[in-house]
Amino acid sequence: MKKILLTLIIGILLANCADSKTESKAETDEVIETVESVIKNLGTTESETLKIIDSYQELILKQNGNKCGEWGGDTKEIRIYKTEHKGKIFADYKNIIIDCKDPYSEKNEPKTIEKKEVILNESELNLAQESISELIKYKLTTEQRISHSGIGNYVISRDSTLIIEDWPSFGWPKFRELIKQIENK
Repeated sequence: MKKILLTLIIGILLANCADSKTESKAETDEVIETVESVIKNLGTTESETLKIIDSYQELILKQNGNKCGEWGGDTKEIRIYKTEHKGKIFADYKNIIIDCKDPYSEKNEPKTIEKKEVILNESELNLAQESISELIKYKLTTEQRISHSGIGNYVISRDSTLIIEDWPSFGWPKFRELIKQIENK
């Protein structure tokens, strides 16, 4: 009798766990759909792209690499901003390249590559928005992992009302594509 009761209880618990996983997946899909819809409708004054950017608000898209393992790696950062309320949208790009033999830069300063005040065209603005969307989708659909090393990806607004941090993360292809376009200007 005890075996039957125990089997019945275990069966009920397993059935409840399976049901909650299904609901969680449906809820996650709904959240992702909503987030993608909101991101799609962000925008600038002329178009509907990155409207969050203004003369008082900027975004920073950043990736910390993992080429040196637990000591990190190169840091790539794009600052997207305006200088005037109705003005053009600019980007400042910075790539800090570290030497893995001296990861804390005790002997040599890291090499820094910078491009300032790059005017972003519509295609690049869309790519920046797609980068943010790609990071959000990845963060919402990937299980959390505990790690001592890995790539770190970040999107942060100047006033901290938008903060997306994902670590350990992925290669962030849209961000890399945006970097290539900015480097080629």
